Amino acid sequence: MIRAAIVEDVPLARDRLRRMLAAHRDIRIVGAAPSLAAARDMLRSAEPDLVFLDVQLPDGEGPELLYPMPPAARPLIIFLTARADYALPAFDLEAVDYLLKPAGETELARALDRVRARIRPDAPEPDPAETHIAVRDGRRTDLVPLAEIDYVDVAGHYLCLHAGRDVHLIREPIAALADRLAPAGFLRCHRSALVRTGAIVALVDRRNGDADLTLASGAVVPLSRTYRPALEAALAAAKR
Repeated sequence: MIRAAIVEDVPLARDRLRRMLAAHRDIRIVGAAPSLAAARDMLRSAEPDLVFLDVQLPDGEGPELLYPMPPAARPLIIFLTARADYALPAFDLEAVDYLLKPAGETELARALDRVRARIRPDAPEPDPAETHIAVRDGRRTDLVPLAEIDYVDVAGHYLCLHAGRDVHLIREPIAALADRLAPAGFLRCHRSALVRTGAIVALVDRRNGDADLTLASGAVVPLSRTYRPALEAALAAAKR
């Protein structure tokens, strides 16, 4: 399921996009906002994988929402714009696509296909019984066993694979890596982190439904309330 949000200040346009997205069963709307200020709060609480982002909002330009975020932690973006010349700025920001208003169902479906390809690239899924991840370092490629990786978090354009005291860097959207590693027991625990469930030894509650995960290595990883139900269900299933 792809968690999507809409940032659009025109209610009719926002509702129209909601109706069109309802036809796509793998898309779940988790939030909507009419302004940059509301969008910032919504991103923190809803943690979407995909954002339909209006270029021009009452309190600023849509791309301003992205600049403070590390690139690897940004949700996938589809810009909404009335400007036919917005392609270059959109792709400079690594947007998946941009839709000219008012976008039709065909254009939306094409953009969503690009999202699905980005989140689920055509690559063989790992075998959870025996799998490694390839990490390139210059001309060298190391195969790191997934069983040694405790958690993954974001550092700028990169993802950090934490394996004991070792940290390996790769470039891949965190949503794509989470989907690819799910069969090996990795789950998203935060917008900018995922964790191997077998490495968790304790869950410590914080305020507002958030928590901290203590791992066998001693590392502490944040667990947001958005991802908490799925992770707790996986931990409960593992104990049966």
